[in-house]
Amino acid sequence: MRVTFERFVFDSQLRRLSLDGKPVDLSPKAYALLEILLQARPAPVSKEALYDQLWPKTFVEPGNLHNLVSEIRGALGADARSLIRTVHGFGYAFAAKGSAAPSPASFAVRLGDKLLPLHDGENIIGRDPEAVIVIDSPDVSRHHARLIVSAVAVMLEDLGSKNGTFMAGKRITSTVVRDGDQITIGRTLLLIEQRRDPASTATAL
Repeated sequence: MRVTFERFVFDSQLRRLSLDGKPVDLSPKAYALLEILLQARPAPVSKEALYDQLWPKTFVEPGNLHNLVSEIRGALGADARSLIRTVHGFGYAFAAKGSAAPSPASFAVRLGDKLLPLHDGENIIGRDPEAVIVIDSPDVSRHHARLIVSAVAVMLEDLGSKNGTFMAGKRITSTVVRDGDQITIGRTLLLIEQRRDPASTATAL
């Protein structure tokens, strides 16, 4: 299930909630609650049904569900109460208009002989071992640049790196990238590829 509402995209396959392409942190239980409410929208879901699905055959404090709703509302921001509606004496409902969002085109980065898939949202490039694209080179910053994948575009942004991010030989701060574009991180060349077979496997670093 992939649903867009307001400036958010919820993707159950990627287990990701994003705002303008950037991931929004939710605890696993809060994520599961949001998924249940989205699936049932616009109908409300009773508290009893939510407890049964979130904590099957387990006794939990009555306030736990309220805490999860508060967490989701906090993550969604100022208009959250209009998005997650309290149905007094019954349960909760996802009240905003949500529509099926087109899946983003499947993109990957070729680094030498490795093809590294990009996921929806932020993909960090740098020396940091936790980066999506790790380049272990002294001229590459720990968090050098990022690629932001959304349903409508892939953006390349420099993250204030010392040695710069380049496309077509020009140093950039932010630009849209497309299939076949070559970008240079420090002195390392990367190639953007739109994957023709999303099910194909890619070699990880």
